[in-house]
Amino acid sequence: MIKGGARRQVDVPAQAALLRHSRHGWVLFDTGYSPRMWAATERLPYRLYRRATPLRLPPNLALAEQLPQLGVAPEEVGHVILSHFHADHCGGLRDFPAARLVATREGWADVAGRREFAAVRRAFLPDLIPDDFAERATLVSGFRNAEVPRLGPAHDLFGDGSFLLVPLPGHARGQMGLFVPDTPDGPTLFVADAVFRAASIRELRPAHPLMDLIADDPRAARETLARLHAFHRARPDVRLVTGHEAPHEPVTPPWVETPASGIQARLRGLTPSGTGAAKRNLSRSRESAEADLNPGSRDFSPRRDATEGDKGS
Repeated sequence: MIKGGARRQVDVPAQAALLRHSRHGWVLFDTGYSPRMWAATERLPYRLYRRATPLRLPPNLALAEQLPQLGVAPEEVGHVILSHFHADHCGGLRDFPAARLVATREGWADVAGRREFAAVRRAFLPDLIPDDFAERATLVSGFRNAEVPRLGPAHDLFGDGSFLLVPLPGHARGQMGLFVPDTPDGPTLFVADAVFRAASIRELRPAHPLMDLIADDPRAARETLARLHAFHRARPDVRLVTGHEAPHEPVTPPWVETPASGIQARLRGLTPSGTGAAKRNLSRSRESAEADLNPGSRDFSPRRDATEGDKGS
């Protein structure tokens, strides 16, 4: 998964982040897998996805089962931000029926009409997408109403600078990350699958060449890595959270509030929503008070509704 790494089989957690906005309530960044993966990959050619990325998914690790442990019902989630449409990032979408679904127009356009082998080649499983996706979707068609210094153009989701969506092309068409500039643990950048290990960003080490086989645009992926590396050099204070890597840094105890920003953090609780032996997704939280977002939830709290970005498909 990283150039120069040892060759061995590893379990890769599928992860997500749970955040809380002071006006808009609970927000998820990705959803991880869910038990629907079994039905979605039951027949060919979709079964090839299961063969390529072997799954271990106990039902109790689904995000919808873990959230109530934090006192959050799935129906209370107001927004789900999808970094991209790979199955390991959107596998739990149907579990959040009341949420606005935030994605890039480019990413949705790339997969919306894909079925059978064309879908599998994009690691996309159509059955995971809610039937009313078009009605609930906010599709970001540009990153023009904000900027993250040293990182580039961004989309200010709520119009208050609290949730800044940033384009991270290369791994998947239309992939985006999320920069949360003010949390009790300091500024945090969720990079999804732009890299599989934070060391890639810190050391400017690209993914293993074999990963080019699954990348949408390998050249764009390398350019994204270079941009993230430059950002890290300029902002080493920013916590880097990848989609498939358990963190080892200590975190703030649960329910610490920063009055100046109105951001809260509940940094405990969820465990990875699925693991496999090749690539997975970002569905986690904070496990107790010592894993950054390895498990699957985290909540912060900022303020408003999507300003730029079209609704519908």
